Amino acid sequence: MNVTRWVMVLGLCCSAGGVAWAETGSAASSMQGGARAERPAASPAAPVEYDFGDFTSETLTTKAWNALNDGDAAAVEAYTRKCISLYEAQAVQQASTLTEAAPKENAFNYWALNDVATCYFILGQSHLAQGRVKEAQEAFRTVIDRFPYAQCWDPKGWFWKVADAASDKLSTIGTPYDFGDYTSQTLTTKAWEALGQNDHRGVELYTKKCLELYEEEAKKQQASLKEFAPKDKAFDAWALNDVATCYFILGESLLAQKRYAEAKAAFERVVDDFSYAQCWDPKGWFWKVAVAARGRLNKILAEGGS
Repeated sequence: MNVTRWVMVLGLCCSAGGVAWAETGSAASSMQGGARAERPAASPAAPVEYDFGDFTSETLTTKAWNALNDGDAAAVEAYTRKCISLYEAQAVQQASTLTEAAPKENAFNYWALNDVATCYFILGQSHLAQGRVKEAQEAFRTVIDRFPYAQCWDPKGWFWKVADAASDKLSTIGTPYDFGDYTSQTLTTKAWEALGQNDHRGVELYTKKCLELYEEEAKKQQASLKEFAPKDKAFDAWALNDVATCYFILGESLLAQKRYAEAKAAFERVVDDFSYAQCWDPKGWFWKVAVAARGRLNKILAEGGS
């Protein structure tokens, strides 16, 4: 091997991060002056140190959520595993005292149960994002099997059931469906997109999930109104607007499938229960969902005869 080629090989080996050394007789002697010049081994990367704050389950779970949102899988692993190692025994004890989800006023009393289950859910989400499907499934099943009554607090003012969300994840793995952050806005947007693609299965999944999570709040917001909210306050009725819109989208999907009776029922829910709902058009205005629903009911009468 000539000297030039030897230098190229040495450079490639060193660039891989190890100690590159080879000998080819006279070529090696001419390069090293007859002496073997040892290179020190590269030092292993120092382990990343994470700030666990005050080590409470709330802090660790919050940090895990933030890491998940940042796509930092290693940090998710660190924070969730720390929470689980510190509080899982207490979570199991709290879980054993429940036969159903605690009412809202008492839910915070089950802090260990809620945070440990949420950490398993976050860990499953992270594994799923990395393509580690089997590990994700194990994390979601742990929530369902061991912590079925755990609840996670949403800053908007309510608890959601962690086991239900874990079940959703298990049922949609390997499909194109994903509930995202579970907000009514996200679910409604996904439902619109599915309708535009004539994906009736997607419409059903997204609209029904939105109705399941937010219909109760939508009814409260409807009851608080005596007329349509002005434009500058319309977004305050977010649950009302999104739930009514999801009923409308569902009706549109059912109508396209000529499932007239079901479509009629969906549109009637808008008219009867959510009459002050408004849907934001990206072009810059709100349209009244109940007015559009009445138009569809007339169409059903013309097409379906009922």
